Amino acid sequence: MIKCQESKGLMKLLVLLISNYLEITYLSEPDLNRPNMIVAWPGMGLIAKISADYLKRRLNAKLFAEIIYYHNILVYNNSVGELAPIRHRFYYVKEKDLIILVGDAQPSIPEETFRLAEIIIGVAEKFNATRVYSIAAFPGENDGEPKVYGICNQERLKPILLDYGIDSINEEGAVNGLNGIIIGVAKKHGIEGICLMGDIKYANVPQHLAAKAILIKLASFINVDLDTSLLDKRAKRIDASIKKRLAIYEEELDVLPKKEKKLDYIS
Repeated sequence: MIKCQESKGLMKLLVLLISNYLEITYLSEPDLNRPNMIVAWPGMGLIAKISADYLKRRLNAKLFAEIIYYHNILVYNNSVGELAPIRHRFYYVKEKDLIILVGDAQPSIPEETFRLAEIIIGVAEKFNATRVYSIAAFPGENDGEPKVYGICNQERLKPILLDYGIDSINEEGAVNGLNGIIIGVAKKHGIEGICLMGDIKYANVPQHLAAKAILIKLASFINVDLDTSLLDKRAKRIDASIKKRLAIYEEELDVLPKKEKKLDYIS
């Protein structure tokens, strides 16, 4: 019993410490009217980060708030070290009534993840956001055009996903990290949440075509005209780079000394 109480005490202390250093700083307070909020952090295929960065640049979004804290590492250059900041930046597009949040990295511990999610949903509440959209990857073996799958935090949103041509996921599963957790926390606060998941084949290669597929659906949701042709160009460059590396690798295999074939004797 004593150990249990000590454990709870340490947990409360940890939450308090996290609360103190996860603070939001407002640079301005935009005049918005029940905006949509789009949130994204790095993940598999960098699909979420690519999508959100592309959208904020295309819409010329303006920075209005940020959360800054630090990695649990010290980075150094020429023997001089300093702390490595992690930034979560909030942007707005007034004419589209939109908030876009792009984070540098995801928290490393669950308590930090939930505390950060609560702060972000606090921003959604402050501006009376109607819905939160997150972006994640859906690993698969699809060789065709990437599909977009959807997860929502309320049953009544499922028909909306189907209306927008978003594939539903019938089996059980899980979305790791903030890109999933955020719509769960939004539900606790009575805010609609949708996680759009792009079909990817390679988790460690930037997936621009999957990001394009996500953005086309997202643009329909938020009523935005969006040119995604640049993502096609980036995808072709990456594909060409991969093919070049594979060709070099195959050439190296060809010049390696081949092992002498051993004869098998049958008696």
